[in-house]
Amino acid sequence: MTHPSEPTLEVRQRADALARRLAESERPIAELEALLDAVRALDPRFRFDLEGRPGAIEAVRLALPTMERDLFDAVMEDHACEVAALAEALWQVAAAMARGRQ
Repeated sequence: MTHPSEPTLEVRQRADALARRLAESERPIAELEALLDAVRALDPRFRFDLEGRPGAIEAVRLALPTMERDLFDAVMEDHACEVAALAEALWQVAAAMARGRQ
């Protein structure tokens, strides 16, 4: 995946705010959500639909026969584990960077 060549000022400011808060709090949720909102506005490929996703997933799940439904559930669970691991890895990197700035 390619990244935009230059993040917007808002993305930089939000990332800086998140980095500052890492030194103060283990999980600065408000700054992370603000940063994600700013990143979502950068490019259409970053515009995920968090609110609509559960309904869409359930509609697909219910349209499947029982055996395929079990496989679908396993794939969705595996994906959720991957996303959780990625989020934790990013938190660890961000925390390390914040420690390095002190």
